Amino acid sequence: MTLDRMPLTGFGVVNFELMLLRRMNDHQPSLVTAAMKTLGKSGTDLRAAHAQWQRGLRGHFPGGATRYRLALGHPAVVTTRRVKLVGELTVEAWPMPLWPGLQFQVTSGPGGAVVDERLTRLADSPAPAVDTPEDLRPWIVTVDDLEISCAPVRYRMATGSVASHTTAEFTTPDGTPCQARFTWGLLQTVERG
Repeated sequence: MTLDRMPLTGFGVVNFELMLLRRMNDHQPSLVTAAMKTLGKSGTDLRAAHAQWQRGLRGHFPGGATRYRLALGHPAVVTTRRVKLVGELTVEAWPMPLWPGLQFQVTSGPGGAVVDERLTRLADSPAPAVDTPEDLRPWIVTVDDLEISCAPVRYRMATGSVASHTTAEFTTPDGTPCQARFTWGLLQTVERG
């Protein structure tokens, strides 16, 4: 298959945001409905974008971060960092207009395999203050924000969960134990205790 015939060619940012919304719909259907209205898209558009992305993942196009470059174009940010015992990691990121102040970040390890893919805060976007459970607002707080405010954080995937869903257990600075669910690195729900 040539690059111009790959399922993700021309996918674009809006379709990518719809694909992200598909999994967020599992937890926040009212926020997803409002976001689709903002984008001028329907549930049919959301399902079509998700299906196209899934076809791309199952297709025979290059792996690693290449699939994101095919879908989103050149990244706005490209950096590297060295991790002891792992080697050099490449971090690429694309702004996501639906979530001002956030970008979709892909981290690739040695050899190009994707080791992390999620929404993160833009470098110039201030993180929200998280002191109490009330500060943990869906679609505002990222995994990184939680790490900064509530470390240590313990992560787990629920049985039958999809890779884009993560559950975090932590204690807020006011001493309240919480459990939060994230999709693509963005907070969806919080429970106390």
